[in-house]
Amino acid sequence: MTVRHVLLPLVLLGACNRAPSPDHPDDSGLRTVIDSTADTVVARIAGQVPVAAIRRLVPEVRIAPSADDTSLFTEVSEFEVDRAGRFWVFDRPTSSVFLFGSDGTLIKRLGRKGGGPGEFASNSGMVSLPDTGLAVWDPQNARISFFDAAGAFRTSWVTPSGFNTGNGLLTDGSGRLYLKRPVTPPREGEILGRLGLVALGDSGVFRDSLEPPDLPVQREVYLAVQRSGKDNVNQSSTSSRFAPNYFWAWHPAGYFVVGHGGRFEIVVARPESKPLVIRRGAPAVAVASEEREEEQALITYSMRRTQPDWAWSGPPIPEIKAPLLGLTVARDGRIWAQVAVPSERIPDAEVATPRDAKAPTIRHRTRPVYEVFGADGRFLGRVDCGCRMTLVDAEGDRVWALVRDENDLPVVARFRIEPALR
Repeated sequence: MTVRHVLLPLVLLGACNRAPSPDHPDDSGLRTVIDSTADTVVARIAGQVPVAAIRRLVPEVRIAPSADDTSLFTEVSEFEVDRAGRFWVFDRPTSSVFLFGSDGTLIKRLGRKGGGPGEFASNSGMVSLPDTGLAVWDPQNARISFFDAAGAFRTSWVTPSGFNTGNGLLTDGSGRLYLKRPVTPPREGEILGRLGLVALGDSGVFRDSLEPPDLPVQREVYLAVQRSGKDNVNQSSTSSRFAPNYFWAWHPAGYFVVGHGGRFEIVVARPESKPLVIRRGAPAVAVASEEREEEQALITYSMRRTQPDWAWSGPPIPEIKAPLLGLTVARDGRIWAQVAVPSERIPDAEVATPRDAKAPTIRHRTRPVYEVFGADGRFLGRVDCGCRMTLVDAEGDRVWALVRDENDLPVVARFRIEPALR
């Protein structure tokens, strides 16, 4: 299997993509300055978004079973939205998929736990197909299962076992499928090599491996090692949520977008074009001492699950949050960057009691806030989600997300951004 290194790209900017003039910033609250004179196109954005310019999410569709409802999903591990706007929702406890219309009406329930055709033992990723069908990666059954637009099982492809990861099946606008897999040897502090993509040919045959462009992020990694016997070694690693990290996402046009969390730099690796680099200067966000102690306790607990005598030996918890916390490329090609904001203390009535008595109690949380950038790097606006949600996808001013309600139950939802992004 060959590893193809993806080179940094070119993005040609026409007059229609010109940034606002200094005297006439748009309603996003910030001005984008674009410089395309050198070999790299650079989009620069600096400053704090005015409160009046922050967008909000308005609910449009909400699919939420009640606490005693056993006829619908009870724990969503993943959901997908097809080109018709329908929801495909995977329920982990029953290993089945619920298909809902764009209005939230239940259309069909498909699959169950098992190893037969159309059954699931696991789900490490699913994607909608150009014909509004569905593909599901089931690593425990070592296959990808395919369903048509009506939810009927069609066929399956055999895939190698021995490795799986969350959201590990991806696609592009043409419908070609890719699996997330390690594509490089491990570096210092890593258990596996860097994750990239392996393109799948007919019947699931592995084709070229695609390695995302690397960025020089100084990672702060904590490693636990437990040895039992000569050859049995169990390892786990993690890093602080507040430390700089490296991110990559897959563009629907078929190329990588990568991010440097420590300096809020996003590189759009579009082929056969100039590299596009988005550089965002943002105010620093501090981490309170109580929250640093909580983070250290959480990491210690995680490491001791692998190595019971693990003691703190790594770098201290950062006092300042890395400005970029995550990266998503939406189906319309817009870049959604999760940004650092001050944490809030969880009200006592909402504090969850850990199932494991050794686990620390979490008393702080961070609202999911995103900044959205266009294909030319222009800043489009900041969106405050204002709820416990995980972004799944977006298109224009529509957002699909998984939300946790007041009872910590999953809610599959679609929102509208207001005011609209331009």
